[in-house]
Amino acid sequence: MSGLHRTSIEGEKFKVAFIRKHAFKIAVLALCAALGLYLYLANNPKETVKLLDTGNAAPNFQLTDLDNKPVTLADSNGKVRVVYFYFANCPDVCPPTTFLMSQLQDKLKKDGTFGKDVEFISISFDPERDTPEVIRKFIEKIPGEIDQAAWTFLRGKDEAEIKKLMEDFGLSLFKDEKTGNFGHTDTITVIDRDGNIRKYMTGSIDETVNADQIKTVVDALIDQ
Repeated sequence: MSGLHRTSIEGEKFKVAFIRKHAFKIAVLALCAALGLYLYLANNPKETVKLLDTGNAAPNFQLTDLDNKPVTLADSNGKVRVVYFYFANCPDVCPPTTFLMSQLQDKLKKDGTFGKDVEFISISFDPERDTPEVIRKFIEKIPGEIDQAAWTFLRGKDEAEIKKLMEDFGLSLFKDEKTGNFGHTDTITVIDRDGNIRKYMTGSIDETVNADQIKTVVDALIDQ
């Protein structure tokens, strides 16, 4: 068995194990209505642009990367951005959704668009616990390879800053003070080259979502 095939199998087992252990049945049922739209887009890529959101401007930000260097959203203007909010201690959706994004990354790399036309941004909303070292360990646990040349992992100064940023993105976040864990929107946000939010796409909480469906949206924005 080749290393690539083995990594793919291990990745799928990893994703399935997380989802089965933490079954969000009610949320999944609520999201099933989106399946028809996803399938339509996957089979009719030329229609994707028509069905994208008109796009409100994404809120700009200045956060720091794993080398403590400042990064803003505007730094990557001119490229399509795929943004995901997560935390490294997440017991359920964050690891498999990050793996889902890594599958998307691999497909875009095959097309030659990852880095050239598209960048990924993952933002931790748990800056106190998510030190650069903790985030690096989180990345290492994701099956396959995360190419940090065009996938930036960012952190803020405090929780309040990131919660406000998520709200500005139209996403929700709350903290369980007893456990220190978070409830949050499992959403991948796709931003166009001009900095406008064009699509919210459900992450791994919806078992029907796959990398090809997200790629259809990303490709449509690349070609605009």
